[in-house]
Amino acid sequence: MFTAVKGTLDGYGYEQVTLAGAGHEARILPQAGFNLYHWTFEGEEILMEPVDLSVFGTKYGIPILFPTPNRIRNAVYTWQGREYTMTKRGEKVLLHGLVKDEPFTVTRLEAGEDSAVCEAEIAISRENALYEGYPFACTLTVRYTLTAAGLRMDAFVRNEDEREMPFGFAVHPYFSKRGDAGRVSLTVPCRRYYEADEGRIPTGRLLPAEGETDIHSRYRTVESLYLDHVFRGMTADMESKIRYEDIVVHIRASDCFRNAVVYTPHDRPGFCIEPQTCATNFINMHAQGLVDESGLMVLPAGRTFACWVDMTVEKRTEA
Repeated sequence: MFTAVKGTLDGYGYEQVTLAGAGHEARILPQAGFNLYHWTFEGEEILMEPVDLSVFGTKYGIPILFPTPNRIRNAVYTWQGREYTMTKRGEKVLLHGLVKDEPFTVTRLEAGEDSAVCEAEIAISRENALYEGYPFACTLTVRYTLTAAGLRMDAFVRNEDEREMPFGFAVHPYFSKRGDAGRVSLTVPCRRYYEADEGRIPTGRLLPAEGETDIHSRYRTVESLYLDHVFRGMTADMESKIRYEDIVVHIRASDCFRNAVVYTPHDRPGFCIEPQTCATNFINMHAQGLVDESGLMVLPAGRTFACWVDMTVEKRTEA
């Protein structure tokens, strides 16, 4: 039997939702960008443990990146010939969009024999601060479902405006190194990555993933990698894998997630494999004529976009 419980995070006073069952436990902070910040299987960590839960944003858990994942050069973007500045409450937003540190409203919480579900939503509208830098009225709904296999995230974007809207969507999970990055390995089946300048903005060229960027031909230990790269070439029938000593985590996503960011910082207790629909600076790439490379999504007025990300757990049997 699975459970879905709403409570309060001790020491912080934040609303917290806990989903549990079949050896899994997941905890979500709705007011911190609906961040699923804790996930264990049979008591062992899968996600990196947060350093400070009072700092909302993209430093722990599974931040949700919308409507502009990754970087926008100088927080300025061009769409259909018009220039916009991505700001929120008067401050420029250079990185990872607008909702990562905003409160979501829980709209569904239920559990049964086979699963536990938590769903929440956030609106960008003329009545709130998010519209300031992204003047396209829309609603983002995110649903987490916990099953015996692991976690599934479903996301829906509803265009509430009278015109089409440009956007990107991504999730930014921090996986745990479990104290020893030499004992954790990963593989991502992309054979190309985006060349980037010193500001990590794509030049428009796609390069072959060879040498230090070859993570598709075999497992590589996290300790051996120095990556902060946007890889390209994912489809729904392909999967990235993280191999711990006891389990393998499989990551799959719907076809719209053509990119995967792999980030392996050596000064943090975690690393990232991030399914993304788009490239860094994608709206500006599109405006420059790099249409396919940008990965920009365009949603007509009144329509809904849907996507999913699966993160499943398999016990290891081989040595």
